[in-house]
Amino acid sequence: MTKKEQRALALAARRAMSDEARKAASARIRERLLALPQVQAARTVLSYMALPDEADLTALHDALRARGVRLCFPVSLPGGVMEVYEPGGWVTGPYGIREPDREASRPVPPEELDLVLAPCVAFDEERNRLGHGAGYYDRYLPACAKAAVIAAAFECQKLPAVVTDAHDRTLDAVVTEKAVY
Repeated sequence: MTKKEQRALALAARRAMSDEARKAASARIRERLLALPQVQAARTVLSYMALPDEADLTALHDALRARGVRLCFPVSLPGGVMEVYEPGGWVTGPYGIREPDREASRPVPPEELDLVLAPCVAFDEERNRLGHGAGYYDRYLPACAKAAVIAAAFECQKLPAVVTDAHDRTLDAVVTEKAVY
């Protein structure tokens, strides 16, 4: 099975979830994430604004802010380049996702990140991640030397074995509503 086929299979499973099931699973994912030592120790976190069919991270963001965590978000630039900002305002990015307004936000260098919450289309028990296919995180993560990299995903996105390339980074953890891998 190709990456494209795996992506289509996992996206179909994620989209098939009811809103009620997605909401309940997102709450369990948030609880599991907040209990992780890597999350508890993090002071500067790169997260993302979830798509409607992804695990909702809004309540997680609120809990992290309440702990005094500095939250940063990605900006997608041409050529597959990603930059990270502490938001001072928001705009809609090229993929229809809310991202920081670069003019009103503070840039955050990758070496300041303690934790990266990476979006995930599919994963396996070995913590291999399949993203949306544009490669933004694949290019950005090597600069995040000290950051733990964790994905939030639904159990239905788990595959027996994700197809990987040499540049793909194994995650430190994948958190679902049922388990921490």
